[in-house]
Amino acid sequence: MKQLSLTALIVAAAAALAAADEIQLTNGHKLTGNVSKKDAQKVIVEVGAGTITLDAKDVSSINPGATALNEYDARWKDLHSSTKASELYDLLLWAKSKGLTRHVGPLAAKIISLDLDHAGARAELRHEKVGGKWLTFEQAQEARGLVLVDDRWVTKAEIQLMERRRLEAREHAEAAEEARKQHREEERMARQAAVDAYNEQLQAAMSQMDGYFYSPSFCFSPYFRPYWWAPYQRSRNFYQHSWMYNPGGYYGLNWRGLILR
Repeated sequence: MKQLSLTALIVAAAAALAAADEIQLTNGHKLTGNVSKKDAQKVIVEVGAGTITLDAKDVSSINPGATALNEYDARWKDLHSSTKASELYDLLLWAKSKGLTRHVGPLAAKIISLDLDHAGARAELRHEKVGGKWLTFEQAQEARGLVLVDDRWVTKAEIQLMERRRLEAREHAEAAEEARKQHREEERMARQAAVDAYNEQLQAAMSQMDGYFYSPSFCFSPYFRPYWWAPYQRSRNFYQHSWMYNPGGYYGLNWRGLILR
């Protein structure tokens, strides 16, 4: 995965550095740069855009050669104490043309320290002159009234619009959730109403029944025979008002089995 992610850097470095160390990788790719360190565990290669660290097992061979990095080091050694912004700017342009982008920013900063109004160096750093004062890109955007939101510079009006849309989306979500709760409650009430209606219907049907048990003895049933030769009484009305039907009975017993005589 590391090798695949390095493909773009390999191609860019090969184009930028005409004569350099050539690193042959075990997967068949070649990397052009300046080998700054090599040991049994890793190989560190400097290219124009930065530094690449490779596992030693992924490198099959290294063919030494002069690189643009070597030439830059030599040029910088001659100019690092220079106080001429023009000389350093020439080095900046040369480094940029060779793809040595990591050196462009530091060179531009050094040039500005020598010449505050150097337009070329300021442009490399994306500085802008606003109201006669040099500002960084971020400061210039803020001076325009822009605000950085999610890596994007937007106006305050856009922020208000985004906030309004965010509130509308939240209100819509809350309304949808409330509607779902209402729907579930209505379904629950409908089910409960159906159960209640069924129970009422069942109770009405049960109230019309003459009895749904038959037992030869009143000892094991709420219904009983008022006399041993009488037919079995199945009326619920008799169960509730048996004293009216059997105040004493032949044997002197009422429906509760109490001796009255």
